[in-house]
Amino acid sequence: MSPAPVAGEARSGRAEVSAANLLSESATAALRTRLVRCEIMPGERLSEPELRATLGFGTSPVREAIRRLEFEKLVVIYPRSGTYATDIALKDSRSVTELRLEIEALAAALACQRGSRAEKERLAELAERQHETDDLQECIDLDAAFHRSMYRMTRNDYLTTTAEIHFNLALRQWYFCSKEVETPDWTGVDHRGLAAAIAAGDPEAAGRHIREHVLHDSHQVVTILTNYGL
Repeated sequence: MSPAPVAGEARSGRAEVSAANLLSESATAALRTRLVRCEIMPGERLSEPELRATLGFGTSPVREAIRRLEFEKLVVIYPRSGTYATDIALKDSRSVTELRLEIEALAAALACQRGSRAEKERLAELAERQHETDDLQECIDLDAAFHRSMYRMTRNDYLTTTAEIHFNLALRQWYFCSKEVETPDWTGVDHRGLAAAIAAGDPEAAGRHIREHVLHDSHQVVTILTNYGL
């Protein structure tokens, strides 16, 4: 029987595991951002040496990041071929939209109940800024900030994680459109009604607004990609 580790050894082991986890989480977050924002374009092959150099992490954190992002459908691994950024496919858009209609409505309802006054005011500010901009890239960034703020207001880590995964897939399509299409036909997002419903604690109105938004954005992406043959 092996001797039990002494207290100092146990603490050292836990610290090493914690440090390794932190590195993996940081590498995952950095690579996720590049994939979602289409800094690594759909279909592009991922090179581990290049990722280690550009992200500033070692082999283990980068490989763990790739493994996690495969689960999130942002990368795909082909045995004996390599790892690639997942393609943008219209057939996947409907599946993501179907899930988001339910997840986002639940998030909005919980935000109504659990969000603080300061958080609700922050949502209203984001909605106003987004309504005023006529820049597609800024609109996308503000939309991301709005949704992620709403998720935090749910006080439900499981919901937040699930919502983030599927939101990132939809968000990636918008970043792709903004990069590939010079003057896409789009209409600005207006979250002011949703922000007001959440501030008023009205889950029914909030659910209606968020469902309309998800459907509207989904239809716009499909139209843009189809019209431009992407």
